[in-house]
Amino acid sequence: MVVLKKTLLLIVHGIGEQAPGETIDALTGGAVQELGLPGPIEGRTEMIAEKVEGSELLKLFPCTIRRTTVPATAANKLPEDQEILAGEVYWSDLSRAPNGSFDTAIDLLRTILGLGYLALENVDDSAAEVSPWSRRAVYLFVWIFFALIAPFNALLLIASISLLVDPFLVQIGIEPGQLPGTMLIAGMGGVVALCCLFWRAMIRSPQSSYMVRAFVAGLGGLAVLAALAALLVSWTGDAPWLEALRQASCRSIEMTTCWSLDHQDIALFAWGATLLMGIIWLGAVAILLALFVTSTLTDLGLKRTLLVFGLPVLLIVAAQGAPAGSRDWLLIALGTVVALALIPAARKRLIRTANRITEFFGQRGLIYLSLCNAMLILWMLITSALWALFSGVVQKLDGDEGGKTLLTQVYADYSGLLLSTMAYIMIAVAALVLVGVVPLMIRRIRRGQLAQDEQTVLDIWCGRLILNPVLNQLLFVLILWIAFGGLFQASKTGLDVVGIPYYEWNTDTLIGRLSSFHERVTELNVLAVAVTAFLGLAIYRGASFIAAALGVARDISIYSTRTLAGKPGPGSDSHYAQRERILARFRLVHDHLARQMDYDRLIVVSHSQGTVIAAQSLAEGVFPDRPRFLLTMGSPLTHIYGQYFAKGFGLDPLAGRLARWINIYRCDDFVGTQVRVQGGLVENLRVGPNGHTGYWTDRNVWSALRGALTRTDTPGNTVSDRDSPKPPLVA
Repeated sequence: MVVLKKTLLLIVHGIGEQAPGETIDALTGGAVQELGLPGPIEGRTEMIAEKVEGSELLKLFPCTIRRTTVPATAANKLPEDQEILAGEVYWSDLSRAPNGSFDTAIDLLRTILGLGYLALENVDDSAAEVSPWSRRAVYLFVWIFFALIAPFNALLLIASISLLVDPFLVQIGIEPGQLPGTMLIAGMGGVVALCCLFWRAMIRSPQSSYMVRAFVAGLGGLAVLAALAALLVSWTGDAPWLEALRQASCRSIEMTTCWSLDHQDIALFAWGATLLMGIIWLGAVAILLALFVTSTLTDLGLKRTLLVFGLPVLLIVAAQGAPAGSRDWLLIALGTVVALALIPAARKRLIRTANRITEFFGQRGLIYLSLCNAMLILWMLITSALWALFSGVVQKLDGDEGGKTLLTQVYADYSGLLLSTMAYIMIAVAALVLVGVVPLMIRRIRRGQLAQDEQTVLDIWCGRLILNPVLNQLLFVLILWIAFGGLFQASKTGLDVVGIPYYEWNTDTLIGRLSSFHERVTELNVLAVAVTAFLGLAIYRGASFIAAALGVARDISIYSTRTLAGKPGPGSDSHYAQRERILARFRLVHDHLARQMDYDRLIVVSHSQGTVIAAQSLAEGVFPDRPRFLLTMGSPLTHIYGQYFAKGFGLDPLAGRLARWINIYRCDDFVGTQVRVQGGLVENLRVGPNGHTGYWTDRNVWSALRGALTRTDTPGNTVSDRDSPKPPLVA
């Protein structure tokens, strides 16, 4: 019999803000208490150098090391003393938290844009079939955000700041000695374009992400267009077409800036920018609608699509368009449909349809549409909040009287166009929050039932948030809701542009009732703007809290960050820069410790996102031919990566590389669940509820692990949840 005397232990931490050594110390403390490690435990931290592509300087990262010896005793029945050398694979510094309010705001926007990477990964690596048209549409949608919407907001911010030169530095006007507005815009555009060219020539590296590359390219392109447009306006002077545009820019606003000949060109550019932004937004919404139609028709079929989405829309339209006296008949018809659904035959078909819908929204492998919709909603909400905060800062510069700066006047005139559909966004966000709270509350109240059963209706509808059928269906419905608001507002703005007065059509018609409904919703814009202003203040005041909360989303998106738009892989110039650095660190830590001890076996312990890093490293790397063991906790390998990105995270190669794999998960963990690999390699141990964090110090976890280690199962056998030891539920 081979006696294993030397063990190398690698610990890979999970998502969120992690301090060096925090994870390995938590694991060590739990092992001392629950496994009876006698100690003493030696500790030190060593710096390991890594090479970074595109840089001649070596980067250093910390490796926290712990070392101990477990003596052979009659109690533990060890044949010889066991030497354990443990090291932490630290990667949290590659997803560093922001510092300060401004940095937090930028990080918040970057994290929202990072959802685009996940959408690209889903259409590229999902096991479910994705049509070529849907794939192209997702790529186009993400590009619109990266290269148009985000740079446009940045350029508007830069232009807004440049307007502060009046009256603090130089007065803007057409009189001698004043700075013409067109020259200010042309100069601003030229400077921004030169900065983008400088970044491209001197700063851009092979590690630069697709988001940053597209953002800088879009910002530079928009800046050039702004500069050329400003020069064109300056050269053409009082051309008839230019006068027509100036008049159009002054319709339906307070005309604070349009009254002045000195500022009419500034007003023209502000008006044009808001219209162009609106057109870009409508394009993004149109892509979402196209994806919505193709996705639902492909997966649900025409009949179920009409049942889930068409019937509610038809009822709403019928209720709005029907005369007042006939609405009672609509209620009677609806009651008749409900009564027919109670007939056994109809009820069976209804149940089958509900199961199909549940599978579609809660267990499907495609999530790109929900990601794109969430990206749009969150971007509009957060940018509106930040613009409201910026407006408040500018008003502080005006003093108590207000209205002194040109920027305040322009913002008062044209911000209404940008915020005209804020009420729709606020209602959408409120619906998501309210619906999201319900499964959380039910899960909190009925934690005991979640702990008892392996898979029940409660698990499907309340056990998970990411795969929750109701939330996914709501995200689909909100696409129609936002498209409705955008369509009506675009129609109203279009009438203003061509000079046709907008009015509410005859309320006895369907279009009149829908128009009146739109007007009632937009009346809430004042409240929505106030809420977004409060949100902007909260971002400013709670920067540190928000930065910590963003850690989870930031870590996941960084792992999927690509350097170019195309899918990384053999023969592609695109690659996962940060992911490759993280996986390289796993190898560096292993090799660094292996030089210090010629180990007999390798044990890798990981949590959350760290389980993905550990599994990929063991599946793709070449290690000494010695027994390898893997312990995962709260792992999203099957629940998230295996479901949405299956082609990029195949686990089958691990079947011949591991002597044993134990996976521990909590019944109410919204991230980690069972891990399934062909061949029954994984022993899944289900423990009592306690969320996603704190596995290292959870006595339920240690109790389940002790039970698994004392069993005599042969390696490779799968232990189901019901065969797991029943640990005491410890509060």
